[in-house]
Amino acid sequence: MNRLILLSIIMLMPLCLAQDISVEKLLAYNKWSSQHQRVYLNEHEKLFRQMVFFENLQKVKEHNSNPNNTYSIGLNLFSDMTKQEFAEKILMKQDLVDHYMKSISQKETHNDVNIETQLNSKNLTLATSIDWRTQGAVTSVKYQGNCGSCWSFAGAALMESFNFIQNKVLVDFSEQQLVDCVISANGYQSEGCNGGFSFETLDYASKVGITTLDNYPYVEVQKKCNMTGTNNGFKPKQWIQVPSTSNDLKHALNFSPVSVYVNAYNWVSYQSGIYNGSDQSNIVFNHEVLAVGYDEQGNWIVKNSWGPFWGEHGYMRLAPNNTCGILNHIYQVTA
Repeated sequence: MNRLILLSIIMLMPLCLAQDISVEKLLAYNKWSSQHQRVYLNEHEKLFRQMVFFENLQKVKEHNSNPNNTYSIGLNLFSDMTKQEFAEKILMKQDLVDHYMKSISQKETHNDVNIETQLNSKNLTLATSIDWRTQGAVTSVKYQGNCGSCWSFAGAALMESFNFIQNKVLVDFSEQQLVDCVISANGYQSEGCNGGFSFETLDYASKVGITTLDNYPYVEVQKKCNMTGTNNGFKPKQWIQVPSTSNDLKHALNFSPVSVYVNAYNWVSYQSGIYNGSDQSNIVFNHEVLAVGYDEQGNWIVKNSWGPFWGEHGYMRLAPNNTCGILNHIYQVTA
């Protein structure tokens, strides 16, 4: 046995006895903390994080032992966080989203023709299933870090996919440019790591252009906007808000990936399977992701921004219909 692991077990044995914590759980914690390179400020914080980890480990075992569950959960980079901390550090600030969702309806659409014409829905035969990853239209899964900047990742991903469909070139765009520049000083209501709106990234990029990730790397915090001029790369010309029905979302996904707002409060430990664990009676919006398709059973396929080691290699499958509020706020680039 590794000497460091053995020493940790010996030092924590009194605490383990008091908390009914097994050597098996300690070994699981040491393996996990080594894998995720956890370093804490002091022993008090370390002990607290261990207790949180043990509690989350127990939840994983209990959930996965129930054969009626359609999805599994597991340990990941968030396993030493409470759900409240996860919401505070990773998700968008609820008051920001709640305050602005009602006031942005007039800014959500930027097109000169009817939505139905844009999607060509009358003439389009829906595919039984569609997955834009198989067509090379989706960039690699990114990691937003401890910053509620999911909206910038959803906006960048939306433009990346449309750029590929239109120009046959897959380029990683700069989320940091969006975090730094889609701000109140430039006339927007997005607030960096507190949260924001992908349709505002489209408005910004249509005027200024969005540069590449290589040119403007992501740093997990909001900084001063380091972009001048009005010809900085890809510029979307038209975009729409897609009507809030399953059929309309499927029509849209037959045209291109779309960005969607969701309630991701219970996503923290998702590992695989068809997720149906949201409270449909109380849908709040605190996260934005890219929908890249649906399968033959109508499950939605979404690309997240929590890294490739979360979920199904950074992706998630949501149960059909309005699971997690996926149908309420859908945005699509159309030109």
